[in-house]
Amino acid sequence: MKKNKIILVGTSPIVEYHVKALKKANFEIIAVASSNTNSASHKIFAKKNIIKKSYSNWKEMMNKEKYDGIVIATRTESTIEILEYAIKQNIPILVEKPISFNSKDIKKIISKSHKMIMVGYNRRFYKTINSVKNLISEEENPILASMITPELSNMKDFFNNTSHSLDILRYIFGEIKLTYVKKLIINNVQKGFVATFSDNKKDIIQFIANWDASDNFSLSVFQNTKKIQLKPYEELSIYNGIDIIQPTDINPIRQYVPKLVEKINLEPVDKYIKPGFYQQSCTFLELIENKTKSNVSATLIDAYKNIEMCEKLVGKYKSSNQ
Repeated sequence: MKKNKIILVGTSPIVEYHVKALKKANFEIIAVASSNTNSASHKIFAKKNIIKKSYSNWKEMMNKEKYDGIVIATRTESTIEILEYAIKQNIPILVEKPISFNSKDIKKIISKSHKMIMVGYNRRFYKTINSVKNLISEEENPILASMITPELSNMKDFFNNTSHSLDILRYIFGEIKLTYVKKLIINNVQKGFVATFSDNKKDIIQFIANWDASDNFSLSVFQNTKKIQLKPYEELSIYNGIDIIQPTDINPIRQYVPKLVEKINLEPVDKYIKPGFYQQSCTFLELIENKTKSNVSATLIDAYKNIEMCEKLVGKYKSSNQ
């Protein structure tokens, strides 16, 4: 069986996750290049991951090799330049999120792009996330939801990681509109915020960014008598009803215990490959072979809207903030 050939741009640890997923999805990785032409990391990476060819110059690799797809997973600051050149090859591309810390940069590249580009918001492929999406799609009445993101208190981490959480909201609920935001400022430094979103169905979504908090990422959805909870995003618990335990001499406190009716975890493959990466690679394979985009995978427009929402919540990213 003929394998589709892939070239990689990037040698960071996350690229190794891509390599494992791509090989599992039956791709042949024929070459790798570093985004930094002055680095020798491509040689070390190629040897470690058994890739025949490596390049110090990613443009040279794109021009010389014959391939079916390109995977770009570099420093965010380098991604736009590499993606722009890759688009000219008119080949399917899988590019790591967030692409840029500036929504205007992403908007500019959209006008130059083709439709065969996937953006690596891999949590869209979680079994747990899709279970929540399916449950919500069955509900006609508006619902309440609450998302908590205990990010590190620096803007780079916020744009890199909280864009994932915003993408989850947009994927599950559809287009959301920011209706309220209040920032927590301590000694002239932002330490988090509380925001509210709504959508076309008039769902109400509370978003709490409690930076540096002793907490986990979570999404709770309240659907009639049910509580649907992702905490963390890799684990889904569904509760329906309450057990009331009356006070006793031993424990004089009345207890209200939600009834756990179902627990959903990730797929077995996600135990040994970074969650969502294998499914994402399989979807990329379908894009290459059929030239049709999945309804699950994120697009450049999704990437643009995610970063635009980050900017609405905390302002424009400035490297001097770090």
